[in-house]
Amino acid sequence: MKYGKSGIESRLVIWFGLAYLIVILMFALSYLSARRVQESEVFWVAHGHQIIAELEASYFTLKDAESGQRTYLFTGDESFLDSLKTAPDKFRAQLDRLKFLTADNPSQRARLERLESLGIERVNVLESQVRLKQERGAEAARQGVLDWSGIRKMAEAHSLIGEIRREEESLLTQRRARSAASARNAMWSLAALGAAVMATLAMAYTFVSREMAGRRRTEEELRRLNEELEERVARRTAEIEASNRELEAFSYSISHDLRAPLRHVASFADLLREHAATSLDETGGNYLRRIVEAANNMSRLIDDLLVFSRLGRKEISREPVNLTRLTEEALQELQPETEGREIVWRIGQLPVVEGNREMLRTALVNLLSNAIKFTRPRRPAQIEVDCQEARGGEAVCFVRDNGVGFDMRYAVKLFGVFQRLHRARDFEGNGIGLANVQRIILRHGGRVWADGEVGRGATFYFSLPQRV
Repeated sequence: MKYGKSGIESRLVIWFGLAYLIVILMFALSYLSARRVQESEVFWVAHGHQIIAELEASYFTLKDAESGQRTYLFTGDESFLDSLKTAPDKFRAQLDRLKFLTADNPSQRARLERLESLGIERVNVLESQVRLKQERGAEAARQGVLDWSGIRKMAEAHSLIGEIRREEESLLTQRRARSAASARNAMWSLAALGAAVMATLAMAYTFVSREMAGRRRTEEELRRLNEELEERVARRTAEIEASNRELEAFSYSISHDLRAPLRHVASFADLLREHAATSLDETGGNYLRRIVEAANNMSRLIDDLLVFSRLGRKEISREPVNLTRLTEEALQELQPETEGREIVWRIGQLPVVEGNREMLRTALVNLLSNAIKFTRPRRPAQIEVDCQEARGGEAVCFVRDNGVGFDMRYAVKLFGVFQRLHRARDFEGNGIGLANVQRIILRHGGRVWADGEVGRGATFYFSLPQRV
């Protein structure tokens, strides 16, 4: 049975309309699931570990001060008092960060207030014993050390730190459980939608091929293709179900499960275009081109998600990293994006930090590429890379531009996966670059935030442990 040209085109419109609708639904679900995973696993887990790390650091600050003071009392060498002299400011700074990190937990805040009081009291006792030695001699200082009040304060501080840590570990366990449940639900939804997309495109391919070429041969080929796709979907779905116990494997499995069938869709669409080149009109060719573009765009998106997942699993080997030199290398890599552009660069004196060179290079490339992209309407564009004065053992650096900026009301969305504050037709991208930046900086124990104004540019800040 043959169909007229208008009948073929109307059926093509229906098939491709259904395919595009399912692709849109798939993107929406991918965004929601990735956002849940990013918020619950990346942010909250990093948040909890950061609190625990700061707790341990604050306790070590007190222990270092106590150890230095005792060594001084026995040796009389004042160089051992350095840790005691810096302890008050360092301990307060650590407690300030902990209060900021636990602002949403009143019980933890109350414990931290008590911990701060105990820590300062302990430091005061240590300082008074030093003054006692300096004013009245070693024997008087020895008697002061035998006073158990300071030791009791230290023991109480240790107990408080244990309580705070146990509560954070309990919260981490609860958050992981909720995140795992969300990931399982998202996985099944994505698998079902992926199967629907591939089935819809395969049916469209079957219809066009049957109308344009030999019916029997084409139907046999497409039946074999459908069976292969169904087998792949079933096998990959089973693999995803088995691997969902480890949340980090979620993104990796989804990426590899969908990339191969997408390559098949794009390849068979190209083959169909070559096979039916003389039979297809301009509209039919346009439909096939859109199939290929959609498959390629989704494949690139999957690659970016895979990179995002790997950044969360990769072991960090730390070494001294010169940010000035790393910025120069990043600019060389981005040279194709700056060709034909009028850009005024201001590169300040950047510090040497502790971190993984490859991961920090990825973060800088993303930040600089972001600035280059969003200053495209400016003549000239102005981009500045510099670092503020280091405090508390960390360097705070920034990338500033005079681009289109953003509305600060939506600043919290900047570092989320698939979050975009500008239209895709104005500025290309898939909304993963800044999420990668945040994941890298958090894994280095730093922070990342942004400041901007619509039409007046943006500044992206990040902090890193400074090389001592």
